[in-house]
Amino acid sequence: VTGIVADSKNPVHAGDVISIYCTGLGPVNPAVAEGVAASSTVLSQTTTPVTATVGGQTATVNFAGLAPSYIGLYQVNVVIPNGVTPGDNVSIVLTEGSQVSQPVTISVR
Repeated sequence: VTGIVADSKNPVHAGDVISIYCTGLGPVNPAVAEGVAASSTVLSQTTTPVTATVGGQTATVNFAGLAPSYIGLYQVNVVIPNGVTPGDNVSIVLTEGSQVSQPVTISVR
């Protein structure tokens, strides 16, 4: 909602929900035709569950699907779990089926 990057000046905390934007998460339901923007009123969720780890801890994924009003962009909403070791380079990894993302880092306090 804020559009602020979770860096050392704006760290996230346990319980915060962050949005991760990515590509390549595959089919969604309801389906959206290629080249067409996702609906802003009906959410299209991934058909294969997406999981996330933050700092090696399992995190809750509240939503994984097409980002509303965008073409081919996915949004994954993740709750920062309790017990993550604070730091400026805390890794986040998404997994869908057998595909594992490259880690990215955020700041957690």
